[in-house]
Amino acid sequence: MSWKSAKLPSGAKLFKVHNFNFIYQGTNFHIEIDEYSDGTFTGHGEHSTDQSYVIESVSAKTIDECLSAIIKKIEGRNP
Repeated sequence: MSWKSAKLPSGAKLFKVHNFNFIYQGTNFHIEIDEYSDGTFTGHGEHSTDQSYVIESVSAKTIDECLSAIIKKIEGRNP
């Protein structure tokens, strides 16, 4: 059985979490992508040692698009 077809109670959500470490210009970022059973992806990131440095959430149709959008935001904040 696929996790996407699991029967859930009313009001519940089930999603798969993908975690990545991204090093850019010597700075480490933690990126989390949430994969929902309806096929959508949302993700966000944060600086590994400064939790006030948050990369805003993005949504996409694939994990690749979502990850690329977050990386682009990190590049934009660290020219």
